[in-house]
Amino acid sequence: MSSATEKLYLLISESVRDGSFRKAVFSKPVEKCSDGPSRIDVRPVSVKGRVQLQVTRRIGAQECHENIDAKEGVALMHRFSGLMFRDVHFGTSAAEWTARHSRKGKCTLTKRETTGTPSESDTSHNRNRQYLIPDGEACPFLVATGIMSADGRVRAKHYAKFRQINRYVEFIRDVADHLPRDGAIDIVDFGCGKSYLTFATHHFFRHVAGRDVRITGLDRRRDVVDTCNTVVRDLGLDDIQFCVGDIADFKPVGQVHLAISLHACDTATDDALSAAIAWGTDVILAVPCCQHELSSHLPKDGLPLFSDHGILHEKFSSLATDAIRANLLECAGYETRVMEFIDMEHTAKNLLIRAIRRISGDTATTVGSREQMQAFCRQLSIPPLRLQQKLEEYGLL
Repeated sequence: MSSATEKLYLLISESVRDGSFRKAVFSKPVEKCSDGPSRIDVRPVSVKGRVQLQVTRRIGAQECHENIDAKEGVALMHRFSGLMFRDVHFGTSAAEWTARHSRKGKCTLTKRETTGTPSESDTSHNRNRQYLIPDGEACPFLVATGIMSADGRVRAKHYAKFRQINRYVEFIRDVADHLPRDGAIDIVDFGCGKSYLTFATHHFFRHVAGRDVRITGLDRRRDVVDTCNTVVRDLGLDDIQFCVGDIADFKPVGQVHLAISLHACDTATDDALSAAIAWGTDVILAVPCCQHELSSHLPKDGLPLFSDHGILHEKFSSLATDAIRANLLECAGYETRVMEFIDMEHTAKNLLIRAIRRISGDTATTVGSREQMQAFCRQLSIPPLRLQQKLEEYGLL
């Protein structure tokens, strides 16, 4: 056993004994398996006036909790450290410790002093919502993009963005089980913009789920891409790249497992969806924006209660467009849900289309979805929209 490992074991034991223990997070499993935990969190809790340790195991999208006595908890944390998980983040009232174990078992232990007056550990069960990227723990990409301070505290003016990022990461967590279980996960983010959510995706898979990834972020704006690549270089990341380019022109090198399109304007969303479907992408996440195409096609006298009011006409057109998109994804072999997202700072569009490729073809579902769409379009005199045209062009409908 290395001296660093011995020191880590001693720190864990002594902090639990003297009451200074605050939390421990174990990630990056040594052995990856579908039914094993991808992460384990340990924190002190008060149960009937007695302090115990709560162990939270994250398996897939589920979490299970267990309260155990301190002695058993210390033994478990010793076993988790290095033997079951390569990364350990451990906190006391005085310092934060990070232990990283190499594949050969070598342990590197680093320390960061906490600032300010040590606070009492919150041992209650009724705490505020626990985020996948917590406030109070320095997250490199959030520090690099100015959302967090160097000591891990979320800046007040960026807290809405912080909440949005965590909500988005929850969507990513919920689809993780539908992605390949072995090897690197290949991800393409169309119209990545400032890439807060692209970096959040990378952080989740690498540091929460313990998976290898290859991410390509695509945007038309050179200045935005240059800024994102600067962050990549500053953080020393070798599995994420940003490129200047258009959705329609992008050609992936290999299989794409997750395609993301957040707020691609108008029919750019359709280009992203059709490309992802053509690649046989396992999971597609899209937040459409500025759906103007249908608005110009709807007859003004067909729906007077809507068309007499411009704002209602636009909103109805947007909802109808997204309903058609969701239906076309079903027709193309995807199980699709339309879900509520969180408003971005530059748009109030907050619907997310989540599409998961069905393992086997369901002819009845496909035929039924197509008949529903045809009836809907006939009723409103809607011609084939961009996504339908693209899918028919590719021979996917």
